Amino acid sequence: MLVDIHTHLYGGRKTVANLLSHLDLYGGGKSVVLPIAGGEVTAVRDHAWPNEEALAAVDEKPGQVFAFCHVNPFDRNALETISKLHATGKIKGLGEHKVKLPVDHPYSMEMYRLCGELGLPVLIHFDYSDHHNYNFPAFEGVLKALPGTTFIGHAMAYWSNVSADADSDYKSPAFKDYPEGKVVRGGLTDRWLSDYPNLYGDLSATSGFNAMARDEEFGAEFLARHRKKLMWGSDCPCPEGKGMVQPNGKFRQCLSERMLPVLRKLCSSKAHYEDITWHNAERLLKI
Repeated sequence: MLVDIHTHLYGGRKTVANLLSHLDLYGGGKSVVLPIAGGEVTAVRDHAWPNEEALAAVDEKPGQVFAFCHVNPFDRNALETISKLHATGKIKGLGEHKVKLPVDHPYSMEMYRLCGELGLPVLIHFDYSDHHNYNFPAFEGVLKALPGTTFIGHAMAYWSNVSADADSDYKSPAFKDYPEGKVVRGGLTDRWLSDYPNLYGDLSATSGFNAMARDEEFGAEFLARHRKKLMWGSDCPCPEGKGMVQPNGKFRQCLSERMLPVLRKLCSSKAHYEDITWHNAERLLKI
């Protein structure tokens, strides 16, 4: 049994059957669909991965597919929309919150605060420059200001900051979204996961894989230290768990195929592995 905390209906994975066949190859389980609103400041400016598609996926396979919701922070009805979607009983969180704003923008803060009141975790994509939820160090202020809101961190800035020497100068020629080599203990993400009960980690995508695989000694320690606060996800577009040829003609290996063996290797026991790939998401999302 697996719970994939991070899936989208996009790329080669456009149907609920794709979501579940992808999981079936690795033992079967449950899939959490994350929409992203369209709009000027969002990651999908000219289109959307809409809430309606996520809700339809839940209706198609109740008990196996679950959904988050997302709204554009600049939508004047954003808070009302979140409340209405929550009232359907089908929404388990807000996300993927992937917007071209600082992480502590006032409009986002309003959304985070409401989600805390409604009991909805917020899954945030952290990036650099003026991309998505930038100004990562400011996130500690968000955690302090909103202790009643549960946050799930994801993506490059979140996972590079497991290391205390993470490079935030995205203009530097040496800057890498996926840094290599030994991790320097004391990174922001590592410390915050210890210090703030309302922070969790989404291990999906190349960013999560790289954070654990770049220094396996550290990865094993980190997985043990935060055993109850980390959740596996794929964030993979391939339809059946076997990888896919990208539009540029290059083959991309399935992200599940890459990450699950790393977790099996680095987790201290079968029960530890199952916490991260299954039980933590079930407990947090009540699924």
